[in-house]
Amino acid sequence: MHVEERGPEDAPAIVFLHGSMVAGWMWAEQVRALSNDHRTIVPDLPGMGASASVAWTGFAGAAEAIAAELANRVSGAHIVGLSLGGIVALNLAVAHPDLCRSVLVSGVPAGTLSLPLRLVNRAVARLYPTAIGARMIGRAFGMPDQESMEAFVRTAIATNPSAIRAIVSEVSARPLPDKLDTIPVPTLAVVGAKDTSPAQRAVPLLVSTIPGARGAQVPGVGHQWNAEAPELFNDMVRVWVDEQTLHPGLTPVTANGGMGD
Repeated sequence: MHVEERGPEDAPAIVFLHGSMVAGWMWAEQVRALSNDHRTIVPDLPGMGASASVAWTGFAGAAEAIAAELANRVSGAHIVGLSLGGIVALNLAVAHPDLCRSVLVSGVPAGTLSLPLRLVNRAVARLYPTAIGARMIGRAFGMPDQESMEAFVRTAIATNPSAIRAIVSEVSARPLPDKLDTIPVPTLAVVGAKDTSPAQRAVPLLVSTIPGARGAQVPGVGHQWNAEAPELFNDMVRVWVDEQTLHPGLTPVTANGGMGD
């Protein structure tokens, strides 16, 4: 599996797990901001990016692949995952809590997706592996600049189409792992205020299920908000990793879905 590392080897390690239909390049702003005083570890998940030749074997399988990489690199790391990466992060925390010093997930979905959303996801999965389809999807996703669009298209062409189809099927069925209540490490679940209903549902669910977990909503942003508001995202990660506290720019979410103080 392709992995890129930056930063001092003796600094606190942060693993960034990307979403579907992208690759590790989506974390460029986070690596740039955090790798001076943190060790950033950025894999391309199986079936995607430079790991396209590695078979996708499900969320749990991806977590095992990450665990194998981490076991050879660090004694423990802070795990940050967005969307698909968040699902893999939770699987990793369930199966290998010894490798996780903390977990931060954003935009993970909960519950069965609605039929319209499942149909949209299937259509996107069919379009994505082609250059024309990838550009259409990239525009819909709001790629922030031409460089990001070109990286998105390159990733699409390289990605194993069967991996994307399998991911869409898994997300549509039951995305979150069992045994979330066994996760023993500090966990923060966040969601953009403009993200999807399944992602909104996940935050109070994770807060109520994972012991000691905290939840928050991010005002004014959508799903891929590490690119929409990179400075806020970077500051959130830094405050969480270094202090295990909630960034003041986020609105706390309680276990019943209400907004805290």
